[in-house]
Amino acid sequence: MGSTGRLQHVQMMSAQLATVTYPARVFGYLLATLILTQLDSAGSYIFGWMLVMLLYPQILNRFLLRFERRDVTRLVMSVDAIVTGLLISLADFNVEAGAVLISVLSVGTIIIGGMQLWLLLVPVCVVGMLLGAMFPPAGFVGNSSFYFICFFSLVAYLCFLGVLVYQETHRLNIEQKPLQTIQNRLEKFRSLVMPFVSPESISSKGNFADYTRNRLTVLFVDQEGFTCLMDNADEFRVAGMLNRYFEMMTQVASEYGGTINKFMGDGMMVFFGDAGSRGAAMDPRAGVEATVEMRARFQLLSRQWHWQCQGAGVAPLYLRMGIHTGYCLLGNFGCAARRDSTALGSTVNLASRLEGLAKKGEILISADTRRLVAPFIDCTNSGRMTVKGFSAPISTFSVDGLSGNTDDSPEVRLLS
Repeated sequence: MGSTGRLQHVQMMSAQLATVTYPARVFGYLLATLILTQLDSAGSYIFGWMLVMLLYPQILNRFLLRFERRDVTRLVMSVDAIVTGLLISLADFNVEAGAVLISVLSVGTIIIGGMQLWLLLVPVCVVGMLLGAMFPPAGFVGNSSFYFICFFSLVAYLCFLGVLVYQETHRLNIEQKPLQTIQNRLEKFRSLVMPFVSPESISSKGNFADYTRNRLTVLFVDQEGFTCLMDNADEFRVAGMLNRYFEMMTQVASEYGGTINKFMGDGMMVFFGDAGSRGAAMDPRAGVEATVEMRARFQLLSRQWHWQCQGAGVAPLYLRMGIHTGYCLLGNFGCAARRDSTALGSTVNLASRLEGLAKKGEILISADTRRLVAPFIDCTNSGRMTVKGFSAPISTFSVDGLSGNTDDSPEVRLLS
Protein backbone atom coordinates (compact mmCIF):
# COMPACT_ATOMS: atom_id res chain seq x y z
CA MET A 1 0.00 0.00 0.00
CA GLY A 2 1.44 3.38 -1.04
CA SER A 3 1.61 6.54 1.07
CA THR A 4 -1.60 7.85 -0.49
CA GLY A 5 -3.41 4.59 0.26
CA ARG A 6 -2.18 4.60 3.87
CA LEU A 7 -3.31 8.20 4.34
CA GLN A 8 -6.77 7.40 2.99
CA HIS A 9 -6.95 4.33 5.24
CA VAL A 10 -6.06 6.38 8.34
CA GLN A 11 -8.55 9.08 7.42
CA MET A 12 -11.25 6.47 6.96
CA MET A 13 -10.44 4.99 10.38
CA SER A 14 -10.65 8.42 11.99
CA ALA A 15 -13.97 9.17 10.33
CA GLN A 16 -15.35 5.78 11.37
CA LEU A 17 -14.21 6.30 14.97
CA ALA A 18 -15.83 9.74 15.06
CA THR A 19 -19.09 8.37 13.69
CA VAL A 20 -19.32 5.42 16.07
CA THR A 21 -18.15 7.08 19.29
CA TYR A 22 -19.68 10.53 18.85
CA PRO A 23 -23.23 9.77 20.14
CA ALA A 24 -21.93 7.80 23.14
CA ARG A 25 -19.41 10.52 24.03
CA VAL A 26 -22.01 13.30 23.76
CA PHE A 27 -24.46 11.39 25.96
CA GLY A 28 -21.76 10.47 28.49
CA TYR A 29 -20.61 14.04 28.94
CA LEU A 30 -24.23 15.20 29.13
CA LEU A 31 -24.74 12.83 32.07
CA ALA A 32 -21.49 14.08 33.63
CA THR A 33 -22.83 17.63 33.32
CA LEU A 34 -26.03 16.49 35.01
CA ILE A 35 -23.99 15.14 37.92
CA LEU A 36 -22.13 18.46 38.16
CA THR A 37 -25.42 20.24 38.74
CA GLN A 38 -25.65 18.42 42.08
CA LEU A 39 -22.37 19.84 43.32
CA ASP A 40 -22.34 22.86 45.60
CA SER A 41 -20.28 25.56 43.92
CA ALA A 42 -19.83 29.23 44.27
CA GLY A 43 -20.27 31.56 41.34
CA SER A 44 -19.40 30.60 37.79
CA TYR A 45 -16.70 28.05 38.66
CA ILE A 46 -18.91 25.02 38.19
CA PHE A 47 -20.71 26.54 35.21
CA GLY A 48 -17.41 26.91 33.40
CA TRP A 49 -16.82 23.19 33.83
CA MET A 50 -20.32 22.44 32.60
CA LEU A 51 -19.78 24.55 29.49
CA VAL A 52 -16.52 22.73 28.76
CA MET A 53 -18.27 19.37 29.18
CA LEU A 54 -20.93 20.29 26.65
CA LEU A 55 -18.55 21.75 24.06
CA TYR A 56 -15.73 19.20 24.33
CA PRO A 57 -17.48 16.36 22.39
CA GLN A 58 -18.36 18.72 19.53
CA ILE A 59 -14.80 20.04 19.26
CA LEU A 60 -13.32 16.54 19.50
CA ASN A 61 -15.61 15.23 16.77
CA ARG A 62 -14.45 17.92 14.33
CA PHE A 63 -10.88 17.21 15.35
CA LEU A 64 -11.27 13.48 14.67
CA LEU A 65 -12.61 14.03 11.16
CA ARG A 66 -9.28 15.69 10.24
CA PHE A 67 -7.04 13.42 12.28
CA GLU A 68 -4.34 11.49 10.37
CA ARG A 69 -2.49 9.54 13.07
CA ARG A 70 -2.73 5.79 13.56
CA ASP A 71 -2.91 5.95 17.36
CA VAL A 72 -6.07 8.08 17.24
CA THR A 73 -8.04 5.69 19.46
CA ARG A 74 -5.55 5.71 22.33
CA LEU A 75 -5.09 9.46 22.11
CA VAL A 76 -8.80 10.26 22.23
CA MET A 77 -9.53 7.80 25.02
CA SER A 78 -6.54 9.14 26.95
CA VAL A 79 -8.08 12.61 26.85
CA ASP A 80 -11.36 11.11 28.08
CA ALA A 81 -9.49 9.41 30.93
CA ILE A 82 -7.80 12.65 31.99
CA VAL A 83 -11.13 14.53 31.91
CA THR A 84 -12.72 11.73 33.97
CA GLY A 85 -9.97 12.04 36.56
CA LEU A 86 -10.46 15.82 36.73
CA LEU A 87 -14.22 15.37 37.26
CA ILE A 88 -13.65 12.85 40.05
CA SER A 89 -11.36 15.29 41.84
CA LEU A 90 -13.84 18.09 41.18
CA ALA A 91 -16.50 16.05 43.01
CA ASP A 92 -14.14 15.84 45.97
CA PHE A 93 -13.47 12.14 45.23
CA ASN A 94 -17.01 11.17 46.08
CA VAL A 95 -17.47 7.38 45.83
CA GLU A 96 -20.83 7.43 44.03
CA ALA A 97 -19.87 10.11 41.53
CA GLY A 98 -16.49 8.49 40.94
CA ALA A 99 -18.09 5.07 40.39
CA VAL A 100 -20.47 6.48 37.79
CA LEU A 101 -17.77 8.42 35.93
CA ILE A 102 -15.32 5.52 35.94
CA SER A 103 -18.07 3.12 34.79
CA VAL A 104 -18.96 5.41 31.88
CA LEU A 105 -15.28 5.61 30.87
CA SER A 106 -14.68 1.87 31.34
CA VAL A 107 -17.68 0.69 29.31
CA GLY A 108 -16.81 2.94 26.39
CA THR A 109 -13.14 1.98 26.54
CA ILE A 110 -13.78 -1.77 26.62
CA ILE A 111 -16.22 -1.59 23.71
CA ILE A 112 -13.77 0.39 21.57
CA GLY A 113 -10.40 -1.10 22.55
CA GLY A 114 -10.94 -4.04 24.90
CA MET A 115 -9.31 -4.79 28.24
CA GLN A 116 -5.83 -3.96 26.95
CA LEU A 117 -6.80 -0.34 26.27
CA TRP A 118 -8.67 -0.16 29.60
CA LEU A 119 -5.55 -1.22 31.51
CA LEU A 120 -3.53 1.43 29.71
CA LEU A 121 -6.03 4.17 30.61
CA VAL A 122 -6.19 3.41 34.34
CA PRO A 123 -2.91 5.24 35.12
CA VAL A 124 -3.97 8.05 32.75
CA CYS A 125 -7.14 8.52 34.79
CA VAL A 126 -5.06 8.62 37.98
CA VAL A 127 -2.94 11.35 36.41
CA GLY A 128 -6.13 13.32 35.78
CA MET A 129 -7.11 12.93 39.44
CA LEU A 130 -3.71 14.21 40.57
CA LEU A 131 -3.99 17.20 38.27
CA GLY A 132 -7.49 17.95 39.56
CA ALA A 133 -6.32 17.70 43.18
CA MET A 134 -4.37 20.91 42.65
CA PHE A 135 -7.66 22.81 42.26
CA PRO A 136 -10.22 23.37 45.06
CA PRO A 137 -13.20 20.98 44.87
CA ALA A 138 -16.60 22.32 43.96
CA GLY A 139 -18.12 20.75 47.03
CA PHE A 140 -20.44 17.79 47.53
CA VAL A 141 -24.09 17.79 48.51
CA GLY A 142 -25.07 14.31 49.64
CA ASN A 143 -28.82 14.59 49.34
CA SER A 144 -31.17 11.99 47.93
CA SER A 145 -31.37 13.64 44.50
CA PHE A 146 -27.61 13.23 44.04
CA TYR A 147 -27.74 9.48 44.54
CA PHE A 148 -30.75 9.23 42.25
CA ILE A 149 -28.95 11.20 39.53
CA CYS A 150 -25.86 8.98 39.82
CA PHE A 151 -27.90 5.80 39.61
CA PHE A 152 -30.01 7.17 36.77
CA SER A 153 -26.91 8.28 34.84
CA LEU A 154 -25.28 4.85 35.04
CA VAL A 155 -28.41 2.96 33.97
CA ALA A 156 -29.19 5.47 31.22
CA TYR A 157 -25.68 5.26 29.79
CA LEU A 158 -25.71 1.46 29.71
CA CYS A 159 -29.11 1.45 28.02
CA PHE A 160 -27.94 4.06 25.52
CA LEU A 161 -24.89 1.97 24.66
CA GLY A 162 -27.10 -1.08 24.23
CA VAL A 163 -29.24 0.80 21.70
CA LEU A 164 -26.12 1.97 19.82
CA VAL A 165 -24.70 -1.56 19.70
CA TYR A 166 -28.02 -2.89 18.40
CA GLN A 167 -28.19 -0.22 15.69
CA GLU A 168 -24.58 -0.81 14.65
CA THR A 169 -25.11 -4.57 14.52
CA HIS A 170 -28.26 -4.11 12.47
CA ARG A 171 -26.40 -1.81 10.07
CA LEU A 172 -23.55 -4.29 9.66
CA ASN A 173 -26.01 -7.11 8.98
CA ILE A 174 -27.66 -5.06 6.25
CA GLU A 175 -24.28 -4.20 4.71
CA GLN A 176 -23.15 -7.81 4.96
CA LYS A 177 -25.97 -9.16 2.80
CA PRO A 178 -24.68 -7.79 -0.53
CA LEU A 179 -21.15 -8.83 0.49
CA GLN A 180 -22.41 -12.35 1.17
CA THR A 181 -24.09 -12.38 -2.22
CA ILE A 182 -20.84 -11.33 -3.90
CA GLN A 183 -18.93 -13.98 -1.94
CA ASN A 184 -21.38 -16.68 -3.03
CA ARG A 185 -20.95 -15.64 -6.64
CA LEU A 186 -17.17 -15.71 -6.28
CA GLU A 187 -17.36 -19.21 -4.79
CA LYS A 188 -19.48 -20.39 -7.73
CA PHE A 189 -17.02 -18.81 -10.14
CA ARG A 190 -14.13 -20.42 -8.26
CA SER A 191 -15.77 -23.85 -8.50
CA LEU A 192 -16.11 -23.37 -12.26
CA VAL A 193 -12.51 -22.20 -12.75
CA MET A 194 -10.72 -24.55 -10.33
CA PRO A 195 -10.77 -27.64 -12.61
CA PHE A 196 -8.97 -25.64 -15.31
CA VAL A 197 -6.38 -23.88 -13.14
CA SER A 198 -3.19 -25.49 -11.96
CA PRO A 199 -2.09 -25.31 -8.31
CA GLU A 200 0.84 -23.08 -9.33
CA SER A 201 -1.56 -20.41 -10.59
CA ILE A 202 -3.50 -20.47 -7.34
CA SER A 203 -0.44 -20.24 -5.10
CA SER A 204 1.39 -17.75 -7.30
CA LYS A 205 1.77 -14.19 -6.03
CA GLY A 206 1.81 -12.79 -9.53
CA ASN A 207 5.59 -12.50 -9.89
CA PHE A 208 6.62 -13.32 -13.43
CA ALA A 209 10.22 -13.89 -12.37
CA ASP A 210 9.26 -16.52 -9.80
CA TYR A 211 10.42 -19.63 -11.67
CA THR A 212 11.41 -23.01 -10.25
CA ARG A 213 13.26 -25.92 -11.78
CA ASN A 214 11.54 -29.18 -10.83
CA ARG A 215 11.89 -32.79 -11.81
CA LEU A 216 8.61 -33.83 -13.43
CA THR A 217 7.10 -36.71 -15.28
CA VAL A 218 5.28 -35.13 -18.21
CA LEU A 219 2.45 -36.89 -20.01
CA PHE A 220 0.88 -35.89 -23.33
CA VAL A 221 -2.36 -37.52 -24.43
CA ASP A 222 -4.12 -37.23 -27.78
CA GLN A 223 -7.01 -39.03 -29.51
CA GLU A 224 -6.53 -40.80 -32.79
CA GLY A 225 -9.58 -40.32 -35.04
CA PHE A 226 -11.32 -37.56 -33.14
CA THR A 227 -11.05 -35.08 -36.02
CA CYS A 228 -12.94 -37.51 -38.26
CA LEU A 229 -15.58 -37.91 -35.56
CA MET A 230 -15.96 -34.14 -35.33
CA ASP A 231 -16.44 -33.85 -39.09
CA ASN A 232 -19.08 -36.58 -39.37
CA ALA A 233 -21.07 -36.61 -36.12
CA ASP A 234 -23.37 -34.03 -34.57
CA GLU A 235 -21.29 -31.26 -33.02
CA PHE A 236 -23.35 -30.96 -29.84
CA ARG A 237 -23.15 -34.71 -29.28
CA VAL A 238 -19.40 -34.64 -29.85
CA ALA A 239 -19.04 -31.76 -27.38
CA GLY A 240 -20.81 -33.82 -24.71
CA MET A 241 -18.61 -36.81 -25.50
CA LEU A 242 -15.48 -34.67 -25.25
CA ASN A 243 -16.47 -33.31 -21.86
CA ARG A 244 -17.15 -36.82 -20.63
CA TYR A 245 -13.71 -37.87 -21.89
CA PHE A 246 -11.97 -34.98 -20.12
CA GLU A 247 -13.87 -35.71 -16.93
CA MET A 248 -12.79 -39.33 -17.00
CA MET A 249 -9.15 -38.47 -17.73
CA THR A 250 -9.05 -35.80 -15.02
CA GLN A 251 -10.46 -38.26 -12.51
CA VAL A 252 -7.76 -40.83 -13.30
CA ALA A 253 -5.00 -38.21 -13.18
CA SER A 254 -6.23 -37.00 -9.78
CA GLU A 255 -6.36 -40.55 -8.42
CA TYR A 256 -2.66 -40.97 -9.20
CA GLY A 257 -1.57 -37.52 -7.99
CA GLY A 258 -1.31 -35.89 -11.40
CA THR A 259 -2.10 -32.28 -12.29
CA ILE A 260 -3.93 -31.36 -15.46
CA ASN A 261 -1.90 -28.49 -16.82
CA LYS A 262 -3.89 -27.75 -19.96
CA PHE A 263 -6.37 -29.10 -22.50
CA MET A 264 -5.38 -28.82 -26.14
CA GLY A 265 -8.24 -29.63 -28.47
CA ASP A 266 -8.91 -33.30 -27.78
CA GLY A 267 -5.53 -33.71 -26.07
CA MET A 268 -4.14 -32.83 -22.69
CA MET A 269 -0.90 -32.20 -20.82
CA VAL A 270 -0.43 -33.72 -17.35
CA PHE A 271 2.31 -33.33 -14.73
CA PHE A 272 3.33 -35.81 -12.05
CA GLY A 273 5.54 -34.49 -9.28
CA ASP A 274 4.75 -30.78 -9.33
CA ALA A 275 2.24 -30.72 -6.44
CA GLY A 276 2.82 -33.06 -3.51
CA SER A 277 5.63 -35.02 -5.09
CA ARG A 278 5.90 -38.63 -3.94
CA GLY A 279 9.59 -38.90 -4.77
CA ALA A 280 11.89 -39.19 -7.76
CA ALA A 281 10.94 -42.84 -8.34
CA MET A 282 7.27 -42.81 -7.32
CA ASP A 283 6.22 -39.89 -9.53
CA PRO A 284 7.16 -41.66 -12.81
CA ARG A 285 5.55 -44.85 -11.53
CA ALA A 286 2.32 -42.98 -10.77
CA GLY A 287 2.45 -41.40 -14.23
CA VAL A 288 2.83 -44.71 -16.06
CA GLU A 289 0.21 -46.45 -13.93
CA ALA A 290 -2.17 -43.58 -14.66
CA THR A 291 -1.64 -43.92 -18.42
CA VAL A 292 -2.37 -47.65 -18.28
CA GLU A 293 -5.60 -46.91 -16.38
CA MET A 294 -6.49 -44.13 -18.83
CA ARG A 295 -6.01 -46.45 -21.78
CA ALA A 296 -8.18 -49.16 -20.23
CA ARG A 297 -11.03 -46.82 -19.38
CA PHE A 298 -10.87 -45.07 -22.73
CA GLN A 299 -11.22 -48.38 -24.56
CA LEU A 300 -14.59 -48.87 -22.86
CA LEU A 301 -15.57 -45.27 -23.58
CA SER A 302 -14.52 -45.58 -27.22
CA ARG A 303 -16.73 -48.66 -27.69
CA GLN A 304 -19.70 -46.73 -26.32
CA TRP A 305 -19.02 -43.82 -28.68
CA HIS A 306 -18.61 -46.15 -31.66
CA TRP A 307 -21.97 -47.75 -30.89
CA GLN A 308 -23.65 -44.34 -30.51
CA CYS A 309 -22.21 -43.07 -33.82
CA GLN A 310 -22.69 -46.17 -35.96
CA GLY A 311 -24.72 -44.24 -38.51
CA ALA A 312 -21.98 -41.68 -38.99
CA GLY A 313 -19.47 -44.23 -40.25
CA VAL A 314 -16.84 -43.29 -37.64
CA ALA A 315 -14.02 -45.70 -36.84
CA PRO A 316 -13.18 -46.52 -33.20
CA LEU A 317 -11.04 -43.98 -31.39
CA TYR A 318 -7.68 -44.68 -29.75
CA LEU A 319 -5.34 -42.84 -27.42
CA ARG A 320 -1.74 -41.98 -28.17
CA MET A 321 0.38 -41.16 -25.13
CA GLY A 322 3.96 -40.07 -24.58
CA ILE A 323 5.84 -39.85 -21.26
CA HIS A 324 9.24 -38.50 -20.35
CA THR A 325 10.86 -37.65 -17.02
CA GLY A 326 13.32 -34.84 -16.46
CA TYR A 327 13.83 -31.30 -15.23
CA CYS A 328 11.50 -28.51 -16.36
CA LEU A 329 11.22 -24.79 -15.76
CA LEU A 330 7.94 -24.12 -13.94
CA GLY A 331 6.39 -20.68 -13.71
CA ASN A 332 4.02 -18.11 -15.17
CA PHE A 333 4.67 -17.31 -18.81
CA GLY A 334 2.99 -14.64 -20.87
CA CYS A 335 2.32 -10.95 -20.43
CA ALA A 336 0.35 -8.69 -18.09
CA ALA A 337 -2.83 -9.12 -20.15
CA ARG A 338 -2.66 -12.91 -20.30
CA ARG A 339 -0.40 -15.50 -18.74
CA ASP A 340 -0.29 -19.24 -18.27
CA SER A 341 1.25 -21.36 -15.53
CA THR A 342 3.05 -24.21 -17.26
CA ALA A 343 6.41 -25.91 -17.77
CA LEU A 344 9.04 -25.37 -20.43
CA GLY A 345 12.12 -27.27 -21.48
CA SER A 346 13.39 -30.25 -23.44
CA THR A 347 11.55 -32.64 -21.10
CA VAL A 348 8.20 -31.21 -22.18
CA ASN A 349 9.24 -31.19 -25.83
CA LEU A 350 10.35 -34.83 -25.78
CA ALA A 351 7.14 -36.00 -24.09
CA SER A 352 5.15 -34.20 -26.77
CA ARG A 353 7.25 -35.73 -29.55
CA LEU A 354 6.83 -39.23 -28.08
CA GLU A 355 3.05 -38.79 -28.10
CA GLY A 356 3.26 -37.82 -31.78
CA LEU A 357 5.35 -40.92 -32.58
CA ALA A 358 3.10 -43.31 -30.66
CA LYS A 359 0.82 -45.66 -32.57
CA LYS A 360 -2.90 -46.18 -31.97
CA GLY A 361 -3.45 -47.18 -28.35
CA GLU A 362 0.26 -47.04 -27.57
CA ILE A 363 1.99 -45.61 -24.52
CA LEU A 364 5.47 -44.59 -25.61
CA ILE A 365 7.99 -43.76 -22.86
CA SER A 366 11.60 -42.64 -22.89
CA ALA A 367 14.53 -44.65 -21.59
CA ASP A 368 14.84 -42.27 -18.63
CA THR A 369 11.28 -42.99 -17.52
CA ARG A 370 11.61 -46.72 -18.22
CA ARG A 371 14.74 -46.87 -16.04
CA LEU A 372 12.74 -45.53 -13.07
CA VAL A 373 9.66 -47.74 -13.49
CA ALA A 374 11.18 -50.92 -14.91
CA PRO A 375 10.25 -53.17 -11.93
CA PHE A 376 6.58 -52.26 -12.21
CA ILE A 377 5.81 -52.48 -15.94
CA ASP A 378 6.02 -54.85 -18.84
CA CYS A 379 7.27 -53.09 -21.95
CA THR A 380 8.63 -53.70 -25.40
CA ASN A 381 11.75 -52.04 -26.72
CA SER A 382 10.64 -49.85 -29.62
CA GLY A 383 14.20 -49.04 -30.62
CA ARG A 384 15.88 -45.72 -31.17
CA MET A 385 13.78 -43.11 -32.92
CA THR A 386 14.74 -39.91 -34.63
CA VAL A 387 12.89 -37.13 -32.84
CA LYS A 388 12.44 -33.66 -34.26
CA GLY A 389 14.45 -31.10 -32.33
CA PHE A 390 16.88 -33.63 -30.86
CA SER A 391 20.28 -34.24 -32.45
CA ALA A 392 20.65 -37.88 -31.43
CA PRO A 393 18.08 -40.70 -31.75
CA ILE A 394 16.03 -41.39 -28.60
CA SER A 395 15.59 -44.84 -27.06
CA THR A 396 11.90 -45.58 -26.64
CA PHE A 397 9.77 -48.29 -25.03
CA SER A 398 6.15 -49.24 -25.51
CA VAL A 399 4.24 -50.02 -22.31
CA ASP A 400 2.35 -53.32 -22.52
CA GLY A 401 0.92 -53.22 -18.99
CA LEU A 402 1.75 -53.43 -15.31
CA SER A 403 3.96 -56.23 -14.06
CA GLY A 404 2.13 -56.67 -10.79
CA ASN A 405 5.35 -56.26 -8.82
CA THR A 406 5.06 -54.11 -5.67
CA ASP A 407 8.61 -54.55 -4.34
CA ASP A 408 10.34 -51.17 -4.49
CA SER A 409 13.63 -52.29 -2.91
CA PRO A 410 16.94 -51.03 -4.38
CA GLU A 411 17.98 -54.59 -5.21
CA VAL A 412 14.93 -55.20 -7.41
CA ARG A 413 15.42 -51.85 -9.08
CA LEU A 414 19.09 -52.64 -9.77
CA LEU A 415 18.29 -56.06 -11.27
CA SER A 416 15.64 -54.58 -13.52
